[in-house]
Amino acid sequence: MWLIKNFVVILYSLIVAILSILIYPFDYRNKLSNPLMKIWTNAVLFIYGIKVKVYGADNIDPAVGKIYISNHASYMDIFVQLAKLPDNVRMIYKKEINRVPILGWAMYCAGFVALNRDKIREAMKSLDKAAERVRKGLSVVIYPEGTRTKDGSIGEFKRGMFFLADKAKADIIPVTLKGTFEIMPMGSSRVRPGTVEMIIDKPVAYKKDKQLLEELRSTVVSNYTKH
Repeated sequence: MWLIKNFVVILYSLIVAILSILIYPFDYRNKLSNPLMKIWTNAVLFIYGIKVKVYGADNIDPAVGKIYISNHASYMDIFVQLAKLPDNVRMIYKKEINRVPILGWAMYCAGFVALNRDKIREAMKSLDKAAERVRKGLSVVIYPEGTRTKDGSIGEFKRGMFFLADKAKADIIPVTLKGTFEIMPMGSSRVRPGTVEMIIDKPVAYKKDKQLLEELRSTVVSNYTKH
């Protein structure tokens, strides 16, 4: 059954990707691609039997761009946050995905930002592009752990996210995901049905303070253990 679900999701995702490419010339400030992504990601969650409980949605002002930082446990994190964050959000993704036909092109057209981690100069240009989009009202999700957890625990937050925060001069919102690791852990291609909790904390003003990164991580960890 799960193989059939995977096939349906892949086929459906290809259709949405093609639509994203087709509307790109008319998609001013990514306003058309946002509802398309909401429909797509919510449908994927429905197909896999995933329910999401959202806490703290009233902490979000969708009228301004902001930076969300979140723990990262599963590929399903992306679908949950694109579907359930009440905002126009995009992800920063590895540039290698651009080589994937249709999918890579669609992500570019929908306003996602490709990051080349191996070349600092190119990476900085990508962060400049992401910061400009945040200043224009688009929000960005970052996973400061850098990769998915292997055991379900929340790892160390890397300072790379501060480059974007400093350039965008935007508020940072800590987001905690709980349950996605059990649904689809790293290394698995099977998505299990279940319930996910997403806790959205209050916005934090960016400041050049070495303690800020640990404060943000502490908030994510606290909400993870509390709920």
